[in-house]
Amino acid sequence: MKNDTRNNWVTMMFKCKYAYNCLRKQSVIDDCSSAFKEFERCGFEFGEIGFGGNHVHFSLDVPKKYSIEVAE
Repeated sequence: MKNDTRNNWVTMMFKCKYAYNCLRKQSVIDDCSSAFKEFERCGFEFGEIGFGGNHVHFSLDVPKKYSIEVAE
């Protein structure tokens, strides 16, 4: 991974089922943030994560081995 110098930044948004406001409590936000951060050990890099009540949005640098270009 250290030799991968290209950037593959994508913007993602996940919405709660039925637009339920499940992302209001700080404990849920913290759990969701830590779950996303677990992907950093696989080479993903996250930008700022924003929570909006019923959705979360963030920018993500996808490592080359997980790239859409090489997906089967």
